[in-house]
Order: sequence, then structure tokens, then C-alpha cells
Amino acid sequence: MAGKPQHDYDRILRQAREVCAQCESAADLGRAVGIRPQLMRRILKARGYETFQDFLVEVVAGDAEDVGILKRQVAHFRRVTQRLEGQLQDRAWLREEVAGQIAALEPVSVPRIEGKGAYSEQVACLLFSDAHFGLNVPQGQLGVFGQYSSAMAEERTIYVFRTFARLAHQQSFPVRKAKVYLLGDNVEHSYMRPSQPKQIDAHVVKQSIECSNVLGHCLRFLAGEFEEVEVEAVPGNHGRTTQKAGENLPDETYDHLIYFVLQHMLRDQENVRITAHDAWYFVDRVLGYKILGMHGEDAISWAGIPWYGIKRLVKDYFLMLTRQSVDDMRELDPEMEMALGTFLEELHTPDFVIIGHFHNPFTWDLMGVEVIANGALSGVSLYSAKRLHKLTPPSQTMFWVHPEHGVGLRLPIDVARVGQGGGGAGGLQESGYPEYGVGFRS
Repeated sequence: MAGKPQHDYDRILRQAREVCAQCESAADLGRAVGIRPQLMRRILKARGYETFQDFLVEVVAGDAEDVGILKRQVAHFRRVTQRLEGQLQDRAWLREEVAGQIAALEPVSVPRIEGKGAYSEQVACLLFSDAHFGLNVPQGQLGVFGQYSSAMAEERTIYVFRTFARLAHQQSFPVRKAKVYLLGDNVEHSYMRPSQPKQIDAHVVKQSIECSNVLGHCLRFLAGEFEEVEVEAVPGNHGRTTQKAGENLPDETYDHLIYFVLQHMLRDQENVRITAHDAWYFVDRVLGYKILGMHGEDAISWAGIPWYGIKRLVKDYFLMLTRQSVDDMRELDPEMEMALGTFLEELHTPDFVIIGHFHNPFTWDLMGVEVIANGALSGVSLYSAKRLHKLTPPSQTMFWVHPEHGVGLRLPIDVARVGQGGGGAGGLQESGYPEYGVGFRS
């Protein structure tokens, strides 16, 4: 039996190189050299050509270096493709496995969230200062910078106390007690500078009576909104009774006159306590935290910058209060050896410092003692705009005290849009409330 014919692959490839340029496929190339297309494909593959195009590229370009580079890249990409296909198959298996494990998990019940009663009770605190009743900034005197009057002071005061009560009760935690810190400069007076008498709309006595009337109504309103209202009051520098600062005692001020009138007005209001401090400062305790309050005029500014003065003031008061605390405890019982915890509880040194005076609200942490500065109700004056070149939007500050975290949530009460008409809309008289009336309508 005759064997299969033997083909000379090298001869066939030499013939194929001569005619491949006129062919479009391996089948055409086989017919051109006189062999079957299947045999032509087998010969090409045996010589390392995967496709007709590989053979054609080599024939046309010869053994050029670029062809060798391209061939190596093609081989590399084929290997990468094979590896990625393997990884894709592995990840597909992993995805299916994870999906199965997740589907087999037991559902977890969501814990029930307790209502309002589950949160710790907090105390709402309002800083009220620098109302400057009597300050008169007519429309146009400061151009576009704004205006102010006693009627605006009245309307903005009412708005601040109403907003304070509303926001205090809109939180998710219970609030039964309110603290109001009156930090002074309730009136404008006429002693601050030579041009001051021309910038007020009423004598200081009338300013004091008007301010007392408005604050009295506001505090009586709070008495209906909270179970307990406590007021801590200190003087400012605008209410002094002498023209030169430092010549009057701390309690010889028109601010104190206002506080004494408030005590008289609300003497029968059982849930309101007003403390008018004879000193220019106080140390109040709220849920175990100590708050040092003062007006802040003793913090000296340099070139209008108060930061160094405030820092030195807080440091000095901290040292004085610490020393006095130690002396007080020695006087009580010199032989007693106190535990450190008891000692720290008895110290007068503050955890927080609240001030007014600078008309610019800010908070500042000084080595663990936080300073909370209040804004001003007036916002503008001829002195601040023309001499100091400062304009601060009028505002007051409120915050809450937590039994574990101290002063937490803080909110500014913006009053820039209140009373811009200058007509006292919403004031006591236009709202139907007579002098020393019964309070606000709900």
C-alpha cells in the first residue's frame, strides 16, 4: 500500500512568499501554490504562523526589528489576556460564593430608639448684653451701614427672648430651666465721649425705665415657658454714674438700677430668681460646671485687637480664683486633708467664661477654659463705624449645658432684620401691653 505523499514545507513556503501579496486568505494562498487550503493552514501553523495575516506581515516587512517587537508584544498581550480570563473566572466564583453566604445570614432586628424622655435634661442659657437703649443712629447718618433707636432696641429684645424660648423647646432633650445672663451695657448714657449727648434719644433715667419695662415683660414671658428662670446680672461700662471710668463703685451703675427695678417687678413671680451682683463679676454653677461672667471691659485692646487682653484677663482671674478657693478652704478647716476630687469641686476656677462688651460673638478655648463672647443688640454706632471701622451684624447668643459634656450646642440669635423700619412694630405698646403689664401673649 502506497504511503501518503510527503510535502516539502520549505519549498511550499518559498512559493507562498512569492504569491501571498495577491492573496486574501490562507485558502487563496493554498490554491495559488496548488495545495488544499486545509494543508496550507496546517503548514503555516507548523511554522509558527497563527493566522494568514501573521505570515503576510512577515513576508511584506521581512525580518525588520519593528516586526519582532510587534510579535513580542502580541505574544505578551495574549499571555496577559489568558491570565486575566483566569482571574475573572476565579472572581466570578468568589462573587457567587459571597452572595450565597449573605443570603444565608439571619436578619438582625433594629434596636428601638427611645423618645425624648431618654435624653438627659439640659439647661438653656441666654447671654443678653449691649442692648444700648437710648442709642440713636438716624437713618442716613451711617449711609448704608444701618440705623438704631430705642424702638428698635425694644423690638429686638422681645424677639431675642421669644426666639430663645422657642429654640430651647425645639430640641430633642427636655429643658425645664432657663438661665439668663445680663452682662451689662443695657443703656447708652451720655458720659462715654464728648459727642455722646448728641447720639442718644432719651435721658439715661428714661433709658433705664424703658429698658426695665421691656426686660420685665420678657422675663415674665420666660416664667410662663420654663418651670424655673434664674437671672445673673452684672454691670457694663456704659451705665456708670461718673464721667471718668473707675470713679464709681461696681454697683453704682444704671445697670444696677435696672436690675433692682426688675427684682421689684417680679418679686411675686415664684419661679423667677434675679441676682444683681454687687461685684462686677460672678461665678455661677450649672449642672456642676462653673461659669465666670463679666462684661469684659477690663480686657484691654491694642490697636483694636482684644485677643491678648482677653487671654491675660482669663489667666489672671483663673489664678486669683484658685488662690481664693484655697484660702477659703483653709479658713473652714485648716486641719482637713481633702481628696483631690473634693478639692477641685470646691474651687471657684471656671470651666467657661462669658463676656460681652466687644460686640463680636466668638468662642475661644484657652487651655481648657472656653471663652464665649456675646454679640450686641445694636450692631452699629457712629463710633464703631467711623472710628473703629467695624460693623458686626447684631446678634445675641444662646447655648445649652449638658450634665456630662458641659456647654455643647451653641446658637446665635440673629436680629439684623428685626426693627429695620425703626418703628417698634411688635413692641409692647403697639402689641397692646401697658407699662408693667402681665406679659406676652402666647
